[in-house]
Amino acid sequence: MEKHRAYTLTCGLLLIIIGLFARYNIGRRRFNRRGIGGQQQFPTYGRFILTVIVERGIYFIGTICLWAGVFFLAITGFNHFKF
Repeated sequence: MEKHRAYTLTCGLLLIIIGLFARYNIGRRRFNRRGIGGQQQFPTYGRFILTVIVERGIYFIGTICLWAGVFFLAITGFNHFKF
């Protein structure tokens, strides 16, 4: 049981770190693309479409990683108290 809890804790923390890192990088890229008017600026329409699709996918995966990490940490906490 101890081994299982250690793996769950490690996986949970790792997933949270990955999720936060992905969301931070997407947010930073969006911030750096902003112009004076506050709109994101792209060189071409094709680049805009591709960037938005890829960033939304990565952002969604980051969110899923965060929720999975929280779920694993909750499982670890519940197993620790042995109800």
